[in-house]
Amino acid sequence: MGYLGHAVILFSAFILAMGFVPLASYFARKYGVMDKPDNKLKKHEKAIPYLGGAAIFLAFFITLVANQLVEYHSLKGMVGLLLAGSMIFTLGLVDDIKKLSVPLKFGVQILAAVTLIIFGIKVQFMGNELLNVALTIVWVVGVTNAFNLLDIMDGLSSGVAVVAALTYFALGVDAGKLFSPLASLALAGSCLGFLYYNFPPAKIFMGDAGSLFIGFMLATLSLTESYTGINNLAVITPLIILGVPIFDTIFVMVMRAKQGKPVYFGSPDHFPLRLKRSGMSGKQVIGIAYSAALALAVVAYVSTKLPAVQAGTLYALVFAYAIFAGIKLSKMK
Repeated sequence: MGYLGHAVILFSAFILAMGFVPLASYFARKYGVMDKPDNKLKKHEKAIPYLGGAAIFLAFFITLVANQLVEYHSLKGMVGLLLAGSMIFTLGLVDDIKKLSVPLKFGVQILAAVTLIIFGIKVQFMGNELLNVALTIVWVVGVTNAFNLLDIMDGLSSGVAVVAALTYFALGVDAGKLFSPLASLALAGSCLGFLYYNFPPAKIFMGDAGSLFIGFMLATLSLTESYTGINNLAVITPLIILGVPIFDTIFVMVMRAKQGKPVYFGSPDHFPLRLKRSGMSGKQVIGIAYSAALALAVVAYVSTKLPAVQAGTLYALVFAYAIFAGIKLSKMK
């Protein structure tokens, strides 16, 4: 598929999401699926409709399914992604409407990860198959929840997801892949269409249905890439691409552990919220998050073109800066 075909995928998902978001907003208001301020973590001025995640989900899969049927007259290779992705979306949707227990949510996420494995979508670089399966489950569940945790500010999670998805697309094209670049573009387009309505001040939220689904898809798509044959360190590439949500998750976990709180306990310890309390505006904070995501995307892409020593040096610099940033942010109140 050439540039025109890629543009059609991106534009189609974008337009579909743009059309579905107002419908999602309408149904959210009609059935009372609203995010109401609580003056604690939720400090928006008025109730905001959820269900933006439904628009992302529908735009993504309609675009992909239509392309597969037109191009190949078959959904072969998509069944596992459809089943597992639908499982995660449904989990998030139900959680948006009626809060579910943490064990149940983790259980469904593990089941979705196992579904991927059954259909052959898994980590493959470990020498032991049991380790491949275990690492796949840990990775998929971890990234899924990382994006869920990152969704604490207008335009943040969806914008970071766009950068990550476009990076997957570039790497997939370079590697000569067919399906994963298309899926990455469909996800980027869907998130962009939603971002139009979610950029501050947000008119709609994606809810858990959106944040869990986006995280799950980005975790899954990273498993379909080979990244590079130039250096063996390329297996670290997904960690770099998804560095913003992973950093925030680890930072929050450390901060909550220091306070003696469970890691799943809601608290204002996220790095974007700390930056905002320091006096930055919401748009300035997401500008920093977008810039960080873009810088990490460039590092990830460039590192796949370098020998192991140079790539390792880049990775080491990124990890060192992450530790430095974490220490500085931990001192912010």
